Amino acid sequence: MKRCYQMLMCLLLAGASLPAFADDTLAFCTSEWPDDIDMRDYCVEQQRIAARQFGQKSGDIRQACADEWLPDYEMALYCYNEQNAAQERLAGDAADEVTAKCQSEWGGDHEMVEYCINEQRAARSRLSRYPQSMVSACRREWGQDYEMVEHCAQGN
Repeated sequence: MKRCYQMLMCLLLAGASLPAFADDTLAFCTSEWPDDIDMRDYCVEQQRIAARQFGQKSGDIRQACADEWLPDYEMALYCYNEQNAAQERLAGDAADEVTAKCQSEWGGDHEMVEYCINEQRAARSRLSRYPQSMVSACRREWGQDYEMVEHCAQGN
């Protein structure tokens, strides 16, 4: 416990170079590692590094990841990096009815939009395996939700 307070004092004394959230970081790491001082210290250091990097990010993705993950800065940074990468991949993708459906369903969650697009397009491609009359009947029921159309066709 003494080491924990020493770490807190070091963080507070170095406040000019550390983010203002040192207290939150220490509280987070203490809750994650209540009985392991070495892991708590490691956690504080990793959180500090991630917080500094996350603090340099901006935009809607940053805010969404902050809302979802803080005070866990490592996860917030991971979230930002993954969402940003998915957004970049989607920017180079040709839009179609699947894109519109997935964006409508998942909004700003770029990873889920990308996943949805991949799954829906794969299901759409597999529909050629089924009789056209069956696919048409299922499409009347499920529209452009190709995963559900496929599921419907499998059951008929």
